[in-house]
Amino acid sequence: MENMERIFGISASALPAGLRRLILLACVIALGGMVGVAGATGSLHMRLLEFTLLILSMMAALRIHFKRPHALVPYALLMWVVSPELRRLLDWSFRSYTDTSLISLIPYCVSLTMLIPIIKNMKQLDRKVGILLKILGAALIYGFGVGFLKYGFSSVFDLLNYVVPFLVLAYVSVSRFGRDVRDQWLRSFGYLAVIVAAYGIYQYMVLPPWDHFWMTSSEMKSIGPAEPQKFRVFSLLNSPGPTGVFLALALAIMTVQKRWRAFGVVGLLLVAFALLLTLVRIGWIAYVLMILAYFLRSQLKSKLQLLMLGIVIVLAYQFLLPVLPGASQVASRIDTFGSLEEDHSFNERLHFSTHIFSAVLANPVGMGLGSSGLGAKLTQNSDTLTVFDNGYLNVFYTFGLPLGLGVVSVLIYLLIYLYKSSRTERMYSPISFAAITATLLLLMGSNVLSGFSGFILLLVISLVYLPRPGEEGI
Repeated sequence: MENMERIFGISASALPAGLRRLILLACVIALGGMVGVAGATGSLHMRLLEFTLLILSMMAALRIHFKRPHALVPYALLMWVVSPELRRLLDWSFRSYTDTSLISLIPYCVSLTMLIPIIKNMKQLDRKVGILLKILGAALIYGFGVGFLKYGFSSVFDLLNYVVPFLVLAYVSVSRFGRDVRDQWLRSFGYLAVIVAAYGIYQYMVLPPWDHFWMTSSEMKSIGPAEPQKFRVFSLLNSPGPTGVFLALALAIMTVQKRWRAFGVVGLLLVAFALLLTLVRIGWIAYVLMILAYFLRSQLKSKLQLLMLGIVIVLAYQFLLPVLPGASQVASRIDTFGSLEEDHSFNERLHFSTHIFSAVLANPVGMGLGSSGLGAKLTQNSDTLTVFDNGYLNVFYTFGLPLGLGVVSVLIYLLIYLYKSSRTERMYSPISFAAITATLLLLMGSNVLSGFSGFILLLVISLVYLPRPGEEGI
């Protein structure tokens, strides 16, 4: 305990006894499990290095929480963004590609640090948020119970994939951070987006050897050939899909308010160009929808600024894009909006949705956590689907019809609540309303409620839950 006080600057007596025991138990379980994985798989040297990076990142998260708590959210965002690229660098250095890596656990473990203030300040949780979390918690408990018996450890990872984003909603609700801190969070989002965009453009132009190694080893054919200027940009993240969603959300946030913008209009254009290079159509649609939703609920001054900025972006698209690298690919992708019935990707998604809809009706109790998505990659069970091209059907496929309806009802409630609250609260309600609108759209393409996409969407949605006057801590 003395070492903890010296490293993190806290007194053990300052924490409730129950919380101290919970932290200690979690650390023992986590360390034991990760040491087991490190010793049982792949190169021991590589696994021990991954394990060291994981521990260091968790120690940094704890120190930030206790010494500079307002910086925990930006730090968690940073870990979500850089950990995939860090994993690729390690794989390339050791010339050893693996489907699983301890590096992948870094953003989850860092985000779980939010449990400390949530448990400590549970009584301050907004009553309505508490009800929403109980509905979501019931769905997760049921899904885990059904899935664990079938899929084992993959259901645990899938549970973590859902729990971490929902923690953000509770964390922002119980924290007493004021408007200045929330603005810092959104600005940090913008700075990270510019970094992701700049690296993505560099990646597209030269294709670094570590990214080339990952493209060829993972055999992810949807990205395109592993040659410069011939593939879909994925930047620091895992694939073009999450990159496109991340850049689209960040671009919308940077567009609607100058104080949330990084590097001014130059940063805005960099993020916009990188978003185009991902060739993620639903990301472009989500961006436009967020702007329209914000425009609908914002003040007159903001509307005029949005109109002017919209004109600048349209002009840049008309006159700058044609002379930039990758313009032909972007233009051909945009042309598919006018002929979706002839687009192979669209038809594949439509066929998949029809098939899964029949499967959901045939099994209304659900398949459970671990039956689809990233968690399904950890099992060899033939009853799983690693790629799921419809988020709504994924929810029903996982949790069954009754609890799936409960999850979707939570989202619809948030849409209505944020629409109404934006009549009185004009600072964050419009952008939160824009985020829940984007969530409902993005679910048509993939399950954005889990993982990194869920983390950032629920972070923006939760900004509307401001502390009462006189309760702001920072």
